[in-house]
Amino acid sequence: MLRTLLILALLAAGSICGAVSPGAGQSDIYRARDRVMPAVVHIQPVIKNYRTGELEKQAVVGSGVIFHPDGYVVTNYHVAGKAERIICTLEDKEVVPARFVGGDPSTDLAVIKLDLSEYPGEIHVAQFGNSDSAQVGQYVLAMGSPFSLSRSVSAGVISTRDRYFSSDVRLPSGERTGRYNLWIQTDAAINPGNSGGPLVDMSGRVIGINSRATFLANNLGFAIPVNVVKDVTGAIIEHGSVTRSWIGLHCQALQELENHFGTARNTGVLISSIDPGSPAEAAFLKAGDIILELDNQQVSARFVEELPRFYAMIANREPGSELKLKVLRGEQTYNFGVRTRQLGDLMGEDFECKGWGFTVKAITRQMQIENQLDDTSGVMVVGVKRAGSASEGGLRRGDVITTLNTRPVASLTEFVALYNELKAAAEQRILLTVNRSGAVRYVLMKTDESEGEGPSE
Repeated sequence: MLRTLLILALLAAGSICGAVSPGAGQSDIYRARDRVMPAVVHIQPVIKNYRTGELEKQAVVGSGVIFHPDGYVVTNYHVAGKAERIICTLEDKEVVPARFVGGDPSTDLAVIKLDLSEYPGEIHVAQFGNSDSAQVGQYVLAMGSPFSLSRSVSAGVISTRDRYFSSDVRLPSGERTGRYNLWIQTDAAINPGNSGGPLVDMSGRVIGINSRATFLANNLGFAIPVNVVKDVTGAIIEHGSVTRSWIGLHCQALQELENHFGTARNTGVLISSIDPGSPAEAAFLKAGDIILELDNQQVSARFVEELPRFYAMIANREPGSELKLKVLRGEQTYNFGVRTRQLGDLMGEDFECKGWGFTVKAITRQMQIENQLDDTSGVMVVGVKRAGSASEGGLRRGDVITTLNTRPVASLTEFVALYNELKAAAEQRILLTVNRSGAVRYVLMKTDESEGEGPSE
């Protein structure tokens, strides 16, 4: 009896594994695998990390897929965005170098280009599909190099095609991501190292780029829809970066608030806050306003899943163009004109203060807005070593340094110049003026000449 039950269990398991797609079998898996797997690349970048208070160069692993005959590879920004050096292993196990072309932390995508000058083989190029036609329950394959193991394939279904993540989610490098797109959720196994690899349909076309997995639950993996990938990679190849418009609006879903604001079902986008000094503030928009139309097109965000599309409608306009907004305020409707501004760099350049025990970052316009700073003057502390002059003096991550020994610091360039001057003079008492959560603090560092390595280049 036990033997019979075991055989039945094995037969049942076999039928489940074999039913990869309606009317399809094992041969369909092989066909999809063979169309894409030769284009999968194992990526080993060396990235710079400043968050520990000193510059650390770390070897990480990830995946990518060749999508252009000139050797362009798409991967995740969190894999290659901060890379100093990139080594790739191709299908035939040949190792070739690559260079970073450009990245977009807002969608966690990056493009690198293989150096094929000495490569003896022929590269394979994967074909992009159409993520808008993806269906919940559709069978897919996730490809990549999990945990730096040899390339592998896992199978599953699309659990949902419109998973929403708050734009408060940050990449390891600190940038916010997820504001302009939804995510494809799949139960195909995605593990560290799979990041940047392709999510493939049964026709052998890429419909997403694997980006993240969660260890808080089983069978939850997420991919960036390939239609977003097409737009981003096209902009990076042509311009080296992605240009977006910005007006400084933050919105929330109207669900459960429609009765309070008196709006019809599936009508309008609720403004929850406005960035100081933004075009939206200059146009006299207010929190609580409900945008009914954008350039004569009706808009709606009753559910959070609709917010990325609305943000993208603004972001996709040419910087400097004027948006026409029809707005409900109270019981009256008004028309506003808002001139867009180009979205600046999300994060500034990093710098290591060798011997002082901390690292800093230039403050961009977007950092100023996010951290509610008065302006972009000074530098922001990225990391503080646990044992060092800065830590002992009470410096903290997130502090904004505005002076060094009472001399003002307006930019990272000025900070580096003063730092080098003080290091060359072997100053052993450094007084920092910092802005901490809107309040002024003084930090006294007592340095030791033996700690440092001299002024930076």
